[in-house]
Amino acid sequence: MNKLLNKKIIVDNYSIESASLYENNINKNFLYGQETKKFINNLTIKNKDKVIADIGCGTGYVFELINKKYKNNNIKFYGIDPAEGMLNIAKKKINDKKTLFKKGYFEKIPLKTNSVDKIISTFALHWVASIDKALKELKRITKNNCSIDILMVEKNDGKEFKKIVFKIMKKYLSKKQIFNAANLINRLTKNELKKKISYHFNLKNEYSLFLKKKEKIVYGSCNDHLKWWKARSLQFISEVKNKKLFIENLKEELNKYKDKKIPFDLSLLEIHIVKE
Repeated sequence: MNKLLNKKIIVDNYSIESASLYENNINKNFLYGQETKKFINNLTIKNKDKVIADIGCGTGYVFELINKKYKNNNIKFYGIDPAEGMLNIAKKKINDKKTLFKKGYFEKIPLKTNSVDKIISTFALHWVASIDKALKELKRITKNNCSIDILMVEKNDGKEFKKIVFKIMKKYLSKKQIFNAANLINRLTKNELKKKISYHFNLKNEYSLFLKKKEKIVYGSCNDHLKWWKARSLQFISEVKNKKLFIENLKEELNKYKDKKIPFDLSLLEIHIVKE
């Protein structure tokens, strides 16, 4: 499966099926949603940060969080996402003059060169077709005194949990289809990502990098896991004809946990790039 087709599958899913699911409270407050909230609440927006762009903004959740903390600041926000379904929700939800949403990709961001003070991105960079092209674009749009803050999944994120999902996928898809589904996401280790960042950003003289791997086990009910998984991962079963039956089978498998506390082995990469 080529990268252009991969991109279409991801964008179509987030435009049609997953956009509304993204707004459910479990997606916002459990697992990735919870980690997004922690990440954003720990960020510091400085007085110089007059233009902030969220790349892969989805339904605008990051702006909801920022506005609560910095509602009186004179900041211009740009939300960039390729999925029209996501952007339509974001535009309706965050309707103010200081926030502008645009359709665009990491690899082709519709913003001017040297126009952004701060870039934020949560759980989006790993969906790109090319990490290298994405990093090149991020560097292009930032000003000389910029900062870039990114949260994304690490290579082994959900490795054990996904064994349950792949067990069900085997009933519906061929080995090739499962392989293609697994390749929808860019899975990088901390060292692999650092190497790519070092290639595009001069860490010796111009930029400083803080790169941290975060691992922990998150427990949830069957309902918790099904709701976040449907909101963020339905594209993995794009070739499954009977998706409703697939979800029922997945539910049955998750309910086999006796104590109903189902673990997810979280592994994330937290990235902060600052122009010195």
